[in-house]
Amino acid sequence: MKLFSLYILLCLIAIGCNHATDPTYNQDYNTINSLDVKAAISLANDWKFSNPKITSHVTPHELIIDFPDGRVIKKDLPVNEMYVAVAPYINFTHTCETHYLSSCQGELTEKTFQVNAKDDTGHELLDENIASMKNGFFELWLPRNKTIQLHVSYNSLSAGETVGTFDNSKTCITTINLK
Repeated sequence: MKLFSLYILLCLIAIGCNHATDPTYNQDYNTINSLDVKAAISLANDWKFSNPKITSHVTPHELIIDFPDGRVIKKDLPVNEMYVAVAPYINFTHTCETHYLSSCQGELTEKTFQVNAKDDTGHELLDENIASMKNGFFELWLPRNKTIQLHVSYNSLSAGETVGTFDNSKTCITTINLK
């Protein structure tokens, strides 16, 4: 009986070790590990559709990627910029604070928006056309520690939102209801 128990224990250890280094994800792991955080976020956006078992989210300070085999990659965001994902909507949205590149879905996919952002002193940070991705979000890299007035227009619809880029700010903005 002791020999059988030892055999089972060794099998479980072997299975656990094999799972922890699943070669299926080695190329993805190595690729994203070699990228800077902005390129890694871009690739993680693509994985939502091409490799949905890999999950990822962005906090105010880092990108976190979880592989199904248990490996995790964390990449720090730049010290002077914060990532904000924005999904304007007309009919439906979801409540969100932390953007999950692997699961958040916005209504208006692959649409072009006129986006204007000004800081709390009125300094214009951007004024340009930005296209949403297949997930219905467009991404902004905004200066840290600012309160920003964001204005979004699409066709004849528009809306505004105040966005913060502080340590406790949201990385997922899903409350811009275009009217």
